[in-house]
Amino acid sequence: MDRLHVVDGAIHSVWPAVGARLAGRAVPVTVAGGDNLGIHEVIPTLTEGDVLVVNGQGATHRALVGELIAGRAMARGCRGFVLDACVRDAVDLQRMGFPVFARGTTPAGPYRNGPFEAGVAAAVGGVVVHPGDLVLGDDDGVAVVPWERAAEVLAAAEAKHATEARQRAEIGS
Repeated sequence: MDRLHVVDGAIHSVWPAVGARLAGRAVPVTVAGGDNLGIHEVIPTLTEGDVLVVNGQGATHRALVGELIAGRAMARGCRGFVLDACVRDAVDLQRMGFPVFARGTTPAGPYRNGPFEAGVAAAVGGVVVHPGDLVLGDDDGVAVVPWERAAEVLAAAEAKHATEARQRAEIGS
């Protein structure tokens, strides 16, 4: 997969230990820095397999989500969050098994005034994410695959995995 679809490495798993993984369909929303009104509005529309992707303007002065919002999303079948912003309750998110990738954490709560934009593409970590794109996250970061390229990227990933397995066998690891 070309590297143009890899989200900025500053957006990483907020779990204190390794192991966060997610895969699902993007539901993008753009909010004002430090404001989570749009997130509250989008949560009731989430369905099984969705990943909420939030352009929070890269703001780090307020947490846009925590365990309560994550719990509501999880109950709707949401697979995780990717935020170009901060979150809180990282230990609780890990305890819940709910993967969240963000710029960092802060205890400061959000505003809830708007404006926001949902249902259209959002830029997150230097990548434009469209509704329905495939979002993948693990300990190394987040990648976004345009839905129309998903089969092509899967085939390329499987080929790369096979090549790396052969290389590991050759070096004995």
